[in-house]
Amino acid sequence: MLNLFEQYKQTYKSFLSLANLCDKNYSDSKAELRNSLKRTEDFLTALGSPHKKLKIIHIAGTSGKGSVAYAMHQMLSADKKKVGTYLSPHTTTFLERFQFGNNLLPAKDLIDNIEKLTKVYEKFLQGNNTPLSFFELSTCLALFAFQNAGAKWCVLEAGCGGRWDATNVIPTPEVAIITNIDKDHTELLGDTLAKIAYEKAGIIKKDGIVFCGETRPKIRKVFMDEAIKNNSALFFINPPIENLINVEHGEHQQHNISLAIAVAKEIQISDSAIESVLKNLKRLPCRFETMQKSPIIILDGAHSPAKIATTVKRLKTLNKPVHLIFGCAANKDASTMLDLLIPHVTKITTTRFEMDQRKASNPAQLLKLIPKAKQSGAFLDHADALAHAKKTIKNDEAIIITGSLFLSGEMRTQWIDEEKIIKSNLSYPQH
Repeated sequence: MLNLFEQYKQTYKSFLSLANLCDKNYSDSKAELRNSLKRTEDFLTALGSPHKKLKIIHIAGTSGKGSVAYAMHQMLSADKKKVGTYLSPHTTTFLERFQFGNNLLPAKDLIDNIEKLTKVYEKFLQGNNTPLSFFELSTCLALFAFQNAGAKWCVLEAGCGGRWDATNVIPTPEVAIITNIDKDHTELLGDTLAKIAYEKAGIIKKDGIVFCGETRPKIRKVFMDEAIKNNSALFFINPPIENLINVEHGEHQQHNISLAIAVAKEIQISDSAIESVLKNLKRLPCRFETMQKSPIIILDGAHSPAKIATTVKRLKTLNKPVHLIFGCAANKDASTMLDLLIPHVTKITTTRFEMDQRKASNPAQLLKLIPKAKQSGAFLDHADALAHAKKTIKNDEAIIITGSLFLSGEMRTQWIDEEKIIKSNLSYPQH
């Protein structure tokens, strides 16, 4: 008989095979994005429309949406609300996309829901319906699983953009949140900030309530126009003047948490629940996460120039020379990210992640973007890259791994393996 972890691995493999029935170009084609909502809506209807039975907080933005989503989750949970939160991508294991209560959704529950969803999906496809992409199917699974688990609330993080994102299948949410705008996924969302803002603004719905952290007037106007068109109440939240949470979370998180607080007050979460979360705010894995102290090794999932700019600010606070391990997805702006990082590190080792759902940049090509004086080697296996960095650093150097949440998540298993996460339903099981 299979143990829980073996059952989970087998069930996830079968879920991946369901997602692989679709044309893999769905998620990479701008034209196909427009069909995403119909595919997702059709299947959710077959599942009993769970998206219409939950109170939803919908979050889009270039940076910080995962952190804001997780902060909202903690505040709702602290206020005794039964809440599920859907995040993407996951770091180490698929289960981490499904936050529930104070932990992850129990692995047994996820297995059961995948099995139930599979039966409905098989009938759905027999009716000549179009297959769903991995993200579309995962979104449906989240809404289905949270409703089956008895959740009343759902915090839903958009995957890419907003207007045509699979998560935008929902009716007008309780609140929509847009964190900020910067250049990312330009091949899908457009090559200007105004075009990207327009796509993110697509989560603003008729008669809705929207909170936004964007500060630039020209970009704010995009959201104002969309809000006026939809008769929605729109509130802009500026960065706070004073620290709202411990400075160890990073300067950028002060603005993220101010957004979460404003929304929490709007939906009448108690002051005591908000205060308890501010005192003990948990963060998601691979957000400048220290894995060991001798030598210092930090995992950071920053994967765009805007996110890397924040990473650079945090590098400066270390007051140590840094050996960088860098890898990123092939569709990312590696050159700009490295240009931001190079002045602040002593040596750079390049590598790649192994997951096959996203193409990784070639480490040898990445190395060519780095001045020869700072090149330290290119490795196809990220375990070899880490071993190399450990051998070559000086006693006072820190190792920082960044460029991709996929890379950081895979490398995290060298300290916290997937089986521990599955068995404990925690992203931070006891070491």
